[in-house]
Amino acid sequence: MKVKIENPVRTTSIALRALIATLVPQFAFGLSYTWIALSPHAQQEGWSPVVVGAIFALTPLSSAITLLVGSRLPTILPLRRLCWVGVSLLVAGLAVAFLFPNEFTFLVFFAMLALGVGYGITLLASLAAIAQVFPGRIGTAEGMLTAAYSFAAIAEVPVIGLLIPGHAWIDALRIAGTIVTVLAVIALTFMPSLPPSHEDAPGEMVPLHLLKRPRLGTTVLLVVSVAPLGTYATSQVGIYAQHLGLTAVIATAAVVVVALGNTLGRLIGGMASDYFGVNRVLLVIVLMDVLAGVTLWRASIAPVLLVASSVVGLACGGLIGVVPPLAKDAAPRTFNTASSLLFAGFALGGFLGPLIGSGLGGGATAWLVLGVLTLIGLVIIVLHLAQSNRQSRQPRKHADELTSSIHAPTKRSIKK
Repeated sequence: MKVKIENPVRTTSIALRALIATLVPQFAFGLSYTWIALSPHAQQEGWSPVVVGAIFALTPLSSAITLLVGSRLPTILPLRRLCWVGVSLLVAGLAVAFLFPNEFTFLVFFAMLALGVGYGITLLASLAAIAQVFPGRIGTAEGMLTAAYSFAAIAEVPVIGLLIPGHAWIDALRIAGTIVTVLAVIALTFMPSLPPSHEDAPGEMVPLHLLKRPRLGTTVLLVVSVAPLGTYATSQVGIYAQHLGLTAVIATAAVVVVALGNTLGRLIGGMASDYFGVNRVLLVIVLMDVLAGVTLWRASIAPVLLVASSVVGLACGGLIGVVPPLAKDAAPRTFNTASSLLFAGFALGGFLGPLIGSGLGGGATAWLVLGVLTLIGLVIIVLHLAQSNRQSRQPRKHADELTSSIHAPTKRSIKK
C-alpha cells in the first residue's frame, strides 16, 4: 500500500520544471568536493592545516544543524520561496569568500553559510518538492537529486585541476564556482509554485522528540553509524594509497572510483528501494560497507584497494540514496521532518568519519574501527527486517482466525 504524502502534481511540465529547479543547484553546492583538490594549494600559501581541515569538516556539520533547526520550514513556507532563500545564501556566501579570500571568510562564508546552511535549506525544499511531484517514486527521484550533488566530485574536481596550472587556485575556484552558481540561479527560475508540505505537526521547531519513536530513532542511529566509513574514504583513500607505497596514479584512481561509486550508489539505491523495498536494499548496503572496511584494513596491493574503494563508494552513496524511502517507511505522516532528521544524521556521520579516522592516526586501524562501527547498523537493519516479518504475519494470522471462526459453526452442524 502506497502512502500518500501530498496531493500528486501530475502535470508533466510542472514535473520537468521541478526536476530542473532542484537538480541543477546541486552542482553548485557540490563545490564542497573541490576543496579536496584545492586544500594543498591553500596550505602552500600559508593557510593553517587546522583551518584547511575545518573548512572541509564544517560544511557537513553546519548542514546537519540546518537540517535539524529548519526541518519544519517546508511546512511553513512555499517551496519555491524556500529554494530561493537557500540559493541566495549560496550566492552571498560565495561572493564574500571570492572577493575577500582568507581563512576566516572561507570558514564562515564558504564552508558554513554557502555550502552548509544554504545547502541545508535548499535540500529541505527540494526534498519536499520532489515528494509532491513524484509521490509514488520518491526513491528514484530523490536518488537522482542526491546523485546530482555527488556528481560534482566527478565533474568539477577535474575542471579545477585543469584550471590550476594556468591560474591561482582561488581564481580557478572563482571561475568554476561562478559558472555553476549562475546555472543554479537560472534553473531556479523554472521552479513551479508549490505549496508548503502538509504533515502532522511535531510541535517543535527542532523535532528531536520524534526520535523517541522506536522505528525512527533506530533508523537515525543506523545512518549515523554507517555513514562515517564512506565519508572518511572520500577524503582519505588517496592519502592511504600513498601511505601503502602505491603510485600517485593509483591514489588518484582510488579517489575517482570512490566518487563514481558514490554517485552511482545514490541513484541505484533510490531506484532499488522503490522496487525491492528499503529494508532489503539497506541490508545489502550495510553488508557492502562492512566488507569494504575490513578489506581496506588489509589492503596492500592496488587491485584490492581499488575494488574496496569502489564498494565503499557504492555503499556510502546507496545509504544516502535510500534516506527518503527510509523516512517514508519510518514516519510517513511526518515525512519531511523525518527526512531532515535522517539527512542530519548522515551529515553528522560525515563529520565524525574524518574526525575518528584522523584521531586513530589515519592508518589501517582507522578502516577497521570504522568498519566495525558499521556493524551497529547491521544489527539494527536485521532487527527491522525481523519486525517487518512479524508484522506481515499478523494480518495473515488474524485472517486465518477469522476464517476458522466463520466455518466453525458449519463444522458443528455437520457433526450434528
